[in-house]
Amino acid sequence: IMKVKLASQGFHEASLLAKKFDVLYRLCEEQLSKQPHYDFGLRNILSVLRTAGNKRRGRKGGSEAYALVQALRSVNLPKLVAEDASLFVSLLEDLFPGQT
Repeated sequence: IMKVKLASQGFHEASLLAKKFDVLYRLCEEQLSKQPHYDFGLRNILSVLRTAGNKRRGRKGGSEAYALVQALRSVNLPKLVAEDASLFVSLLEDLFPGQT
């Protein structure tokens, strides 16, 4: 789903970005604290993909990875408790070096 939605939003690196996105959410489910309001399922994924597409269209010529990272940050960071926010940012930096 991630790869197809990214490609439909005009991302040329859809395959690589989808793999990194998937790894990030798997790591989040494993490493972040268990909070009842955390959602790394399909609803959240689609929200991130819509936001990434909007950011991509708004910044013609910019990095595709940067647009995805910004979408991931804007959708997820407000929902995370303080301890998990720093871990989430660290995971983003590891998976998308130079894009945060």
